[in-house]
Amino acid sequence: MQKYRFCILSEQPRLYKSLLMVEPILKTAPVPVEAATEVEAPLPWHTFVATWLGGVFDGMDSSIFAMVLYPALSDLLHTTSHAEVGQVGSYIIAMFMVGWAIGAVFFGWLADRIGRAKTLAITILLYALFTGLCAAAGNWWQLGLCRFLVGAGIGGEMGIGAVLLSECWPKKTRIFALSAQATSLGTGYLCTAGLNYALGGFGWRYLFVAGIIPAFLTVYMRLKLKDSDHFHEARGKLHEAKNKAAEHRTSEDHALLESPFKTVWNKENRRKTLIVGSLTSCAIIAWWAVLSWIPAWINQITGDLAVSERSSAMLFKEIGMILSGILGGFMIRHLGYRKCMTTTFVLAFFSVLVLFLGFKSFGPWMYPAILCVGFFAHVPFALLWSYIPELYPTSIRSTAFGITYNMGRILAALAALGSGFLIKVFGGSYALAACSFAAIYLVGAVAALYMPEPSGDMID
Repeated sequence: MQKYRFCILSEQPRLYKSLLMVEPILKTAPVPVEAATEVEAPLPWHTFVATWLGGVFDGMDSSIFAMVLYPALSDLLHTTSHAEVGQVGSYIIAMFMVGWAIGAVFFGWLADRIGRAKTLAITILLYALFTGLCAAAGNWWQLGLCRFLVGAGIGGEMGIGAVLLSECWPKKTRIFALSAQATSLGTGYLCTAGLNYALGGFGWRYLFVAGIIPAFLTVYMRLKLKDSDHFHEARGKLHEAKNKAAEHRTSEDHALLESPFKTVWNKENRRKTLIVGSLTSCAIIAWWAVLSWIPAWINQITGDLAVSERSSAMLFKEIGMILSGILGGFMIRHLGYRKCMTTTFVLAFFSVLVLFLGFKSFGPWMYPAILCVGFFAHVPFALLWSYIPELYPTSIRSTAFGITYNMGRILAALAALGSGFLIKVFGGSYALAACSFAAIYLVGAVAALYMPEPSGDMID
């Protein structure tokens, strides 16, 4: 450039002046389009509000079926048999779990490709619309198909929301933010209890219609929510690696270009993926093969539709869940991930036994027991929302969350089928079936002893 500039200025003074004006532009090295684009940093509180609301509606739309399981299926199956309702209910819960697992992995991968914020809006729209369509079901398999797609959307949203918040929130208080985000599920379940109070008397279909409400959240998300600088930096590095000639790529470039599914299971990550998958499996299996039967169990011990009893019981479970989010960050900070997980698994096991075996009729003394079940059964989820993102690099974080957090969904689907079978074996007893499956909490307590220390690449 210098050589040619000297020749030109000797004869063209005006051209020389023009070159001086554009010289800084000419000296600037070309950069990839994605890396050159100025990215507006996401606001942590906008991210918290959006992901918290997404979690609220996750909890609401995921719990509606548990709330109306008996009245909905007794209507569609034209029977009052708890054994038959329990069996078919287990089929639908299993379909929901499979959808959740597939959606979590697929949308987790998509979030690593096109961005967390955009994918989050897609997942919420999916589960909101199909929750509404549950109201139009004419038989149990139509209801099951809709619940499968609801599960796919919820599975995607939950993991992506936790990853996005973990990337946008400062590290110093990140545990508390993610723990507070975990209050969203309990709040969502609380909304379901409130909806049942208000609409349960009109019929089970009205609750599903109310499940369309989350669709309106996507408008807010598209206007306010942005991806983190960590995500854009990782995408920029991936773009650079793709543009390099094969012989010039470094080992880091090859790692970035490797399939995220393969990276999650490579030699470096395999052990922690298996351990975290075991922890999430135990928590999820117990939740859906044990706690999801509480409303139907209340129907059984009251011998009635028990709209108010089911609503008040679930209200206390949701309060326990919310408290686990409020106190979870302090428990993790005080005890550490490993000790906190082990302790809560053991206490969840005993809380379930006290609830299902200690009460033969409905009464106010049941409420503290239900609150404890909700608290100790939910602490592991609050812990995992903070723990998993810290274990994996940004380039595969959402995919890894989708896989590890949801490995247990397929097993939970099988467990739901098994609990339905046990209900039939125990002559329609939801309590004995739930207590049998609660033993999985003890397996989780043992697995927690081998939890690896976080070593993610998130920046303060």
